Formats: sequence, structure tokens, C-alpha cells
Amino acid sequence: MISGPDLGILLSCVTLVLWSLTPFFFRATGQLIGPFATNLLRLSIAFPVLALACIAAFPWTGFAGFPAWDTALLLALSGALGLGLGDLLLYRSLFRVGPERSSLLMTLAPVVTAAGAWLALEEFLSAAQIAGMILVLGGVLAAVWAPAVNAGSSGSAGRWHGAANGVAAALCQGIGSVMVREAFLREADLSPLYATTVRIGAAALAIMLLARGRGTFVAGMKSLRAPRVLPLIVLGTFSGPILGMTCYIAAMKYQPAGVVTTITFMTPLIVTPLGAWRYRTRIPWAVALGAVLAVAGVALLGWNP
Repeated sequence: MISGPDLGILLSCVTLVLWSLTPFFFRATGQLIGPFATNLLRLSIAFPVLALACIAAFPWTGFAGFPAWDTALLLALSGALGLGLGDLLLYRSLFRVGPERSSLLMTLAPVVTAAGAWLALEEFLSAAQIAGMILVLGGVLAAVWAPAVNAGSSGSAGRWHGAANGVAAALCQGIGSVMVREAFLREADLSPLYATTVRIGAAALAIMLLARGRGTFVAGMKSLRAPRVLPLIVLGTFSGPILGMTCYIAAMKYQPAGVVTTITFMTPLIVTPLGAWRYRTRIPWAVALGAVLAVAGVALLGWNP
């Protein structure tokens, strides 16, 4: 039988795989309808699906595992910050500086999470886990740096704006992850499904209100009718905010926030080879080095002597 800490590592790895597929779906929709409409549609679809899953689970679980009001508020703020604002900033960075540089900037998120969990939650990592984090981050940096420095640019101002958005996205997602971990520390029996639904619902509400304020809500929803958008949005939503996010939230129940985010933000190591295969580009040697470092890092993260 899998122990709790091992289950946390397994769920983190599943999240890694699912989130590595998501960019290929959303990159295509972003090119067709733009990043804001993509974020609006994916959250608008994810929330009702998760709500239906909660209704289906209710006869067996009832309100067991449903968060108390203060925990629900914490999860809602986490969703609005990490998924609503954070992902919007990430998509802006993606379209200004490219996926490689965006991935490089997002490797700051595990560092923010670990630092925040240490300061706010007193979650101290072992020397082996700290070494594992360093190896994983070093592996990701090695994998994305070579293609990043050769990526196309949108001018100096555009690069600085994209970099600022990427750093801000990493901060939002890192802080949001610490808030999720705090929710599980408050309520050990908290259901990952209910927690994910509250978090996604808050993010969906935040992005809808923002769209209303910008006067783009109707146009954003109508963009679902554009050719090829619906299947791409549905596939990306299931692999990202539905299945991927549920596994990510569940992993937080069994592992420190810094460990979970370190593993799940290894996505460039999978995205880059898949992108090379999908778009028929050459894989840089740095990717192979990065993969070796990252695998060693994950082994150290999961090692609990």
C-alpha cells in the first residue's frame, strides 16, 4: 500500500505529465482567440464540471471533507491569486517572450513556495530535499536556457514587459500554493475535490468579473465558436484545471508545498522534447543534462530516510 508521502510524490508526477500536455492545447487556442479569452473559457468550463463531480460524490461523502468557511475563503483567495491573476500574467509572458523564457521564469515559483512555506508554515525541508530542489531547478534551467537565449524577441520593451509578467506570475502561483498547503494543515480531512472546486470557482469568478469590467465577456464566450477552438479548449481544460489541478491539490495534502511545486514545475523538461517532436525541431544537448539533474532531484525529494 502506498504511504501518504509516496502518494504525494506520485500525484505530483501525474500533475507534471498532465500539465506538460496542456500548453500544446492552449498555445493553439491562444493563437486563435488570444490569451485572455483562453483563460476565461478554460475556467468557465472547468468550474461547472468540477461542481458536477462534487454533486456526484455527495451521496457517498456528504459534507465530509468540505472546507469550513475560513478555509474556503483561504482557498478562494488562493484560486483568484494563483489561477486567475497568476495564469493571466503567465499567458501574457508566454506570448511576449516565448514558452522557453516563460518556463525559465516560472521556475521561480517553487523557490517562492518553499520560502513562503518556511516563513508562514514552518515547513522545514531536509538537507536531501533542499539538494533535490536545487537539482530540479538546475535541471530545468539547463533545459530551457539554451533555447531561451535564441528565442525570437518582440523588442526590448516587450521583453521587459514579458519578463515582469513572468516573475509576477511565479510570485502569484507560489503564494497561492502556500495558501493551499495552509488549508490542508488546518483541516487534515479536507477533500481535494472540494478544495479544487472552491479554488477553480473563485478563479472563474475573478476572471469573469475582470472580463465584465473590460467589456470583453460576451466576445470572449463567443470565441468558443471559432473553428477548432472547442476541442482544444476542452482537452486543455481537462488536462489542466480539472484533472491536473485536482492531483496537484491532493498532492499538497501529503507533501510540503515546496516539494510539490518543485516537481510540478518540471514541465519544461517534458514540454521541450514534445515540442521538438511536434514541431520537428532539434533537441538541445542541455535538455538531456537537465533531465538527468531533474530525475536525480526528484529521487532526493521523495527520499524520506
